[in-house]
Amino acid sequence: MKIIVLLISLVLAFSSSCATTTPNPVLQVVRDIDGEILRSNTRYFVVPAIIGASGGGVTRGPTINGARHDSNFVCPFQVVQSPIYVNKGTPVYFKPKAPKQEEITESTDVNIEFYLDNPTVCKKNVWEVEGFPGHEIPMFLSTNGQAGNPLNVASWFQIKKANDFSYKLVFCPYGEHICSDIGIEVVDGQRRLALRTENTFYVVFIKDTIIGIKSII
Repeated sequence: MKIIVLLISLVLAFSSSCATTTPNPVLQVVRDIDGEILRSNTRYFVVPAIIGASGGGVTRGPTINGARHDSNFVCPFQVVQSPIYVNKGTPVYFKPKAPKQEEITESTDVNIEFYLDNPTVCKKNVWEVEGFPGHEIPMFLSTNGQAGNPLNVASWFQIKKANDFSYKLVFCPYGEHICSDIGIEVVDGQRRLALRTENTFYVVFIKDTIIGIKSII
């Protein structure tokens, strides 16, 4: 009987030791350029970490010299970098996969949705990796995604710390062990956001403080 009690004690001690030596990962919050935590109910401009790095903030496209030129003039579907470095682009919302999560944290899935003052004009505003799963090189980002659908893998992205002052957007469809950086691919003079490109897009976030219709409804 004493031997059984001793064995049980040893098992419990070993289990306790394993539990204490395996730390629980602490998710780091994402912060804007003012040091404030990004929140799901707030809009942000996604701009290059280095001012003047061949362009401005992220917006709908295509754009040529600041003007939109494509067959869908009202609602361009491509996600591009503005060619004008002083242009902050179009603000976005970051919506976590966890419905009640308000703070945006690193390495957690979020939908990214362009903000519009009049949401009835453009029905599709959620970022998506076009053609996923597929083998295209590169794979471009569009606004044909779906918000809040956990099964639509192509519409979920993550934010990861790149260095002391910048972040990068990544796509991790199969978990943390396989992620692709979102970069810039120049096509016909357009700086399009894409996967499988060597030019990683390092960014910072600027809070949009202008009150708009969608922000109050």
